[in-house]
Amino acid sequence: MDAVGQPAVSGKFKKELVVWIVFICLLSLGLIHRYGHYNFIVNSLWAEDGPIFFNGEKYYGLASLVTPYAGYLHVYARVVALLATLFPLSALPYVYFSGWLLAPLLVFWALRKIVIFNGSESVSAATSIIAVSLMLYQPHNGETFLTLTNAQWWLAMALAIMCCHPSRFGRRTLPLVGLISLTGPFSILFAPVAALVGLRERKWHIFLVVAAGAIVQIYFLLTSPRAIGHADGDLSHWMAALFTFLTFGIKSTVVKVAAIGFWLALSISLFRADVNRRLLVACAIIVYAAGLYSIKYAPSVISPIGNGARYFVVSYALAIAYVVLQVQKKERIAILAAVLLAFPIANRLNKPFPQESRFYEQYVALAEYEPALTIPLAPAVPGNDWPLDVRNTKVEDASRFTVQAVPIEQNAFRLAAKTCDGGNGVAVVADAVQALPGEVAVEWLSSDGFSHAARRSYPAGKIRVQIAFGKEKGPVDVKLVFAKQESPVEVSNVKVICP
Repeated sequence: MDAVGQPAVSGKFKKELVVWIVFICLLSLGLIHRYGHYNFIVNSLWAEDGPIFFNGEKYYGLASLVTPYAGYLHVYARVVALLATLFPLSALPYVYFSGWLLAPLLVFWALRKIVIFNGSESVSAATSIIAVSLMLYQPHNGETFLTLTNAQWWLAMALAIMCCHPSRFGRRTLPLVGLISLTGPFSILFAPVAALVGLRERKWHIFLVVAAGAIVQIYFLLTSPRAIGHADGDLSHWMAALFTFLTFGIKSTVVKVAAIGFWLALSISLFRADVNRRLLVACAIIVYAAGLYSIKYAPSVISPIGNGARYFVVSYALAIAYVVLQVQKKERIAILAAVLLAFPIANRLNKPFPQESRFYEQYVALAEYEPALTIPLAPAVPGNDWPLDVRNTKVEDASRFTVQAVPIEQNAFRLAAKTCDGGNGVAVVADAVQALPGEVAVEWLSSDGFSHAARRSYPAGKIRVQIAFGKEKGPVDVKLVFAKQESPVEVSNVKVICP
């Protein structure tokens, strides 16, 4: 019996392995296309990745798992941050990126579970691959891509699929359901859907875990301080927000017409869809409504291709998944919806995601010389560098890099000329006293005559300036500039380090 069944199992495993390899290859190529280059991981650290998750693990250790942020636990991101401590600092972007990458892989896995097998394994696999590919290519500005901070939005898609189709997921998936339920607010949002499906199908295992996670998250939500803004009272702003959602934030008239047609076709197709798939759309609506509520003081300022893109990604992805699943059933109105969806996707297809470099690799090199270093992360926001704190007990002597800061104008100093030839980075460190908070900039003139600058925000008083930047192989001239200071700045212990 075992001998007869084993080849069949082995063959099925090989086919599934091929499907996963194809999907991962396509996903990798898609990310390269969306960013316009292959070296996108090194600059992928983002915002809360540093001060919340990296620093949180450093300060709290295992206790960080039950430390809320923005009113919720984020256990998934905390677990990845804990695992990242096993690797050197230089590997941090790659470990955090792996944490994000696992999220869309889980979406693909969940879709594979619910796609109806119609006699053709290739069609079944293609349905899942196409669905996730379209999710990744939805109109978006890239905010929820690559970063551990925003992995929760992709995990939410997998959770929605599991809540809507509990019969497709066995009890072995419950630890995963629990982990996602304790990551962000989505267990609260999807618990009613899971309850409804559980009631219909008499399958309570997913609901019970999601409900438990929701109770925990509600507790932290109620006991954590959160800013409560007043809702915008202008109805036109709410209508503008809805129109932005329906048109994917795109200004083209052709795309607007196609987008409205897409939502109309999707709505009509709901009348012929089964309840489980309708509930995917319900989850999409719930997430968008929750996003609007969270930014109720200015609902019209968010856009899927601008500020607040994270509030759209789950809703669009679940709508796309629903349409693709209906297309597999050869539902004509769903096929029309898919054709219309091609217009907004094509409009943004060749618009690469912007990616801001804060010179992470150069700061890692600087860490060898500084016992206490803060590394800035994107996005660059005046007054907030999203600092990632690094502490070293053993550092190299940097006294050989000491330079004289020569004043050249008010609060601007020339540090070095034609320095760091052959290296790909420079770091400037200094002790300073400034009267007002503000930006401190290191400006450099490269050998080709072009001027560049790297900036960081510092408070008033005594500060330790730490600014690193990348450069071409040639030598550079380096200046240190203190912005918006009305009185002279005291500068001492200046070093221009060529790591």
